Amino acid sequence: MIETYSVLLARARDGRRAAVTFLDAVQASATALTVEPIRSDDETRAFTLVRAHTDKSYSLCDALSFVVMERLAITDAIAFDRHFREYGRFTIL
Repeated sequence: MIETYSVLLARARDGRRAAVTFLDAVQASATALTVEPIRSDDETRAFTLVRAHTDKSYSLCDALSFVVMERLAITDAIAFDRHFREYGRFTIL
């Protein structure tokens, strides 16, 4: 959710309005989707991951996504970000 907001803000035509509209849609769909909160141990694991993978340029948002997905045993991802493929632990749909 955070990264989608950021991408819309930076790249969409009328970015601020598109990004806020996206947030409104997420809030309106609260019963249809789950936004998983970040835990402090997720942050610790993400910090460790970005430090350990010195040959990669994962954003902290990417690293948080990876560790939360692993915690939830999610193996498939819809992702356009090359870092998900580089991380190599998910099937990209």
